[in-house]
Amino acid sequence: MLKTKTYLLLLFLGLNISVSAQVGINTDTPQATLDVVGSGKIDGKLFLENPGNSDVIRGSKLIIEKADQSIVQYDINASKYGPINYAEFVFRNTPKAGITDYDTKMSTANYTVSVQGYYFRENGSNNTSTHIVSNKGNTVVEGYQVYAYKNTGTNTWFIRCVVNDGYFEGANTSANLDIYMNLIIYRKRFIAKEVASYGINMYQIESGTLSKPPGF
Repeated sequence: MLKTKTYLLLLFLGLNISVSAQVGINTDTPQATLDVVGSGKIDGKLFLENPGNSDVIRGSKLIIEKADQSIVQYDINASKYGPINYAEFVFRNTPKAGITDYDTKMSTANYTVSVQGYYFRENGSNNTSTHIVSNKGNTVVEGYQVYAYKNTGTNTWFIRCVVNDGYFEGANTSANLDIYMNLIIYRKRFIAKEVASYGINMYQIESGTLSKPPGF
């Protein structure tokens, strides 16, 4: 009878070890509790009850769905693009009128482009003492506009940096400017979704009310 109890105890211990061991599919050396080498298919729902937190936030990876509906890790170092991209454009020796229309060649279907910031320097000297001169004389102070916009003819993003009714001028009035422009480029449908455009007739009134877009 004593021998039987001993055998049963050993059996239970062995069962406990096998349950807590790592399981590998298509691998003899699993590196996690469940290590699957190859593709996987789930016909029902997948629940992450306790995914936990990353100890090294900068080493974290996003989980994304590809066009073929496969789920993969997103690695910014290996990807051709990021969900949010930053770029500095430098336009040297620009005409005094500024930048009227510059084609970035970035698709409006795939990206959203916005101007984050900008500054001016005198070409050749890097002097930042730049001015805006009005075509109406020294008694008028003109404003200027710097922005990115969609060109419906090319379906690409264009950049514009112009004075309303005047021109740019450096400390040396004969010098042109270098324009430094910082762009933020968002990959569409990666972290946000678009809503339909709204056309509003103000009927020459100064105030009005618009209903919220769907989903807000």
